Amino acid sequence: MCAERGWMGAVLVVDDEPSIRQLVGRWLRDAGHSYAEAESADAAMAVMASQPVSVVFCDIQMPGHDGLWLTRQLREHYPATAVVLATGVTTVPPNVSMQSGVLAYLVKPFRRETLLEALAQALKWHERAAAGEVRLQDAAALDRWLDDLGSQ
Repeated sequence: MCAERGWMGAVLVVDDEPSIRQLVGRWLRDAGHSYAEAESADAAMAVMASQPVSVVFCDIQMPGHDGLWLTRQLREHYPATAVVLATGVTTVPPNVSMQSGVLAYLVKPFRRETLLEALAQALKWHERAAAGEVRLQDAAALDRWLDDLGSQ
C-alpha cells in the first residue's frame, strides 16, 4: 500500500490515558474502522514511520511532546494525514483552515456520534489530500493558533 495514502481508513488514537484509547478504539472498532494506539506523540511518530494511517485522533495535552507538536510533525512528514484533536479548550479560532489537515476539535467529554462524524469528515479530507485535490502548503493560521494554545 502506498505510504502517502496510508493504512486506508485506519485511525491512530494518541492519548496518554489508556482508558481513553480503549474507549475510542472500541467505538472505532464497533463502527468498522481499523485503528492503532499510541501513548505519546513520540510513539505516534514511530507508528506512522512503520505504517502510516489516514487519520490521527490526538489529545492535545500529553506529557513530553504534546498533540500540538505531533500535529506539526504530521503536517511536515505526512501532509495527507487528517488530524482530529481532542481538547478541553472550548473555542477554536475561526481562521484555522481545513487546509491545515486539522478537521475537527472535539471538546472533552465528547460523544461517540461526534467522534464518528469528525472521522467521516477526516477520511474524506484524507482521500482528497492524497489525490492532490487539497492545497497543503500553507498552514500559517494553524501554526499561530497552535503556538498561542501551547503558550497557555
